[in-house]
Amino acid sequence: MSEKIILTCPHCGNKTPLELLNRFEKVTKVPLQFSEKAHFHDIFEVFECPVCKGFQLFHTHWNTEEAYREGFDIYEEGSVLFPTSEKVNLYSLPKNIKGAYESALKVKNIDNAVCVMALRRTFEMVCKDKGAVNGQLHQKLNQLQQQGILPPLKGDISKVIKDFGNMAAHGDQVNFDKYMVESMFRFTNKILEYIYILPREMKRARQELEDLAEEAESQANATN
Repeated sequence: MSEKIILTCPHCGNKTPLELLNRFEKVTKVPLQFSEKAHFHDIFEVFECPVCKGFQLFHTHWNTEEAYREGFDIYEEGSVLFPTSEKVNLYSLPKNIKGAYESALKVKNIDNAVCVMALRRTFEMVCKDKGAVNGQLHQKLNQLQQQGILPPLKGDISKVIKDFGNMAAHGDQVNFDKYMVESMFRFTNKILEYIYILPREMKRARQELEDLAEEAESQANATN
């Protein structure tokens, strides 16, 4: 196979055309009314990075029941199955926050201190996006927490982010090992998921339930 797809390498952080090495597509057919069937496609692809020669297993999905916008890129909502890593769905984020988060990903395996600073900048972008623009970062985060935009967690979540970011930015003699960085990514991901991804998924689930209710009502009226 000689096909190349532009993706971000989870090993070195480079966004570059990756070589497609292998591909498997699983199609599931679900019966609908009037002898029709819905087709659900799960695609698994193995890519190799031309920069670091690292491999990744990537999963994409599409189905015949969902409406896709014009020019939709199936890889936008795909996910890396291997190597496993803490990562949020980038395409659910606003453009500027997505850019800041991607900056952290690019240096994740290169410079841990710079990575932590990029994660701190991601939170600055979140605060600005949600209207908290006055004060230091920890004050902005506390404001979002008081407004219910951030979850009411026990302990001062803003202090964790502020202290990590300050230590990295001020050149403190702190060894940011990969486990600390992974911990910061997990923490950052939970916050981003709470603010941006969970509401989107809830909206989609609510729409699916409404569609099912309408279909059930339509079938009930048809039999009466």
